[in-house]
Amino acid sequence: MKKKSLVKKYFYRLLLLGIALLFGITIISSLQIYDKFQLTFRHEGETYIDMIESQINKDTLISIINKKDELSKIKIDSVDAGSISDNIKHEYEEWVKIDNFIYNTFFFYDDFTRFQILIPDGDHFISVWHASRYAEGDRNPMSLVTLNRLEHSLITALSNTNDDRLNYLPDNLLVFRKNGKTIGTIIEPILDDNNNVIAIEELDLDISQITYSILQIAILIAFFIIFTLAFSLNVFFYYTKREIMRPILQLNNAAKNVVDKLKRNEDTQKLNIHTNDEIESLSHSFESMEENLRKYIIENNAITVEREHIKAELNLATGIQADMLIKDFPPFPDRTEFDIYASMNTAKEVGGDFYDFFLINDNQLAIVIADVSGKGFPAALFMMRTMLMIESLATNSDSPAVILDNLNKLICKNNDSKMFVTVWLGILDINTGILRASNAGHEFPIIREPGKSFELYKDKHSFVIGGKKKTKFKDYELILQPGTKLFLYTDGVPEAKNAQGERFNIEPTIDALNKNPDSSVKEAIDNVTKSVSDFVLDAEQFDDLTMLCFEYKGNNIN
Repeated sequence: MKKKSLVKKYFYRLLLLGIALLFGITIISSLQIYDKFQLTFRHEGETYIDMIESQINKDTLISIINKKDELSKIKIDSVDAGSISDNIKHEYEEWVKIDNFIYNTFFFYDDFTRFQILIPDGDHFISVWHASRYAEGDRNPMSLVTLNRLEHSLITALSNTNDDRLNYLPDNLLVFRKNGKTIGTIIEPILDDNNNVIAIEELDLDISQITYSILQIAILIAFFIIFTLAFSLNVFFYYTKREIMRPILQLNNAAKNVVDKLKRNEDTQKLNIHTNDEIESLSHSFESMEENLRKYIIENNAITVEREHIKAELNLATGIQADMLIKDFPPFPDRTEFDIYASMNTAKEVGGDFYDFFLINDNQLAIVIADVSGKGFPAALFMMRTMLMIESLATNSDSPAVILDNLNKLICKNNDSKMFVTVWLGILDINTGILRASNAGHEFPIIREPGKSFELYKDKHSFVIGGKKKTKFKDYELILQPGTKLFLYTDGVPEAKNAQGERFNIEPTIDALNKNPDSSVKEAIDNVTKSVSDFVLDAEQFDDLTMLCFEYKGNNIN
């Protein structure tokens, strides 16, 4: 999705707001101007009506109304004073006097289009006095007039003070279209002494000028607002671009390149933002972050170098440890009296478990499996030290107990780290099949006699090597018949855990061996390894897995 510019985003919002403001101000101004014009016209019209009304004697008006039938037949232009009866002469003279006054004053007002005084006559109205800017022909003192529906409704209501429609009339000014012009009509009642309506005054004014003036002023207001809005938006756009967008773009460009430049140890872009607001604070925070990031990258590079150095040393240590363990099988291809196989899978790069087997002489074979406390590099160093000591001590004695006793004394002598190791050590007389062994806190061996199943052999344990100086170690003997197998292991096998935290235990280990008890020593270890892997699955290995399987095949010498 294409991102919108921040300036454009707020520019369009302000533009819409400005347009709405423009319409609102124009409408309000137009209404105010319209009201002002209305008040002006109304005041002018009402002043004229009051002036006319001051010239009319209500008694004379009532007398004229009473003789309206006779007066309505007279035409002004054909009137002869002698032809008028004395009966209505006075009323006619009064009518003419007022009519002349209306005519002499009416045409001084350019906006007046018609003035008349009406009296109700049944469902119609009779014009008693009438002055019109558009009148043609002779004028009668009185004539029947036809009003539009709006005028008729209002005048009828004013003729009857009890009419409910009076309550809904907002004022006495009506506006309507007539002869293509906008006409404003002011209607005022003439009341007798008892407040009864005896006549209606109606004045029509041409208020088209109002519409035209309003339009002109509205256009001027609109142009002024548009100019002001355009100027304000340009100022806003310039200010936003200079004060907001330019610093933000500067921050954005600096952020894009900062990591790559710091990795290449190049100088980063210096920010020069002085807006004295939140953006300047953001730039200071960015510069602080950049400095911290530079320090972090330097420290991280140093840690990476050190880590690579440690990794190289661990790989070297792994190789050294692997070189110390026998990996080529069979290890003694010219000896047919026995077969042996071993494996070790460490939980880390290097481990603390180890196995060993070596010929003390042509007739004696030493077999060792051990487990050093702890893991990793310290355990591996302790393991190599212990392994070398056992090989050296085995050349001076054929008793495993004596060898372990001497080993314990040497380790306890210099063991500031308080580490210890469990050891199972056996020395086999190849000719006789007699195996002398000693167990220093190690796991029980598993033995299979010919024709039988693998079983756990619970030998006598002594305390671990390095645990305490004065420890007694004892030998025990096993007579191996041809076909006897011996399975040795560390605690990583029975204590292997799956994802649920359950242990593999020793019974499944024995079951795995008994799946094919007649298998070779390598196949026996492979069977156990597979059983452990199927149990653990993807769970992380937390301890070393070390196993050794030995089979005594016997000697031709009885």
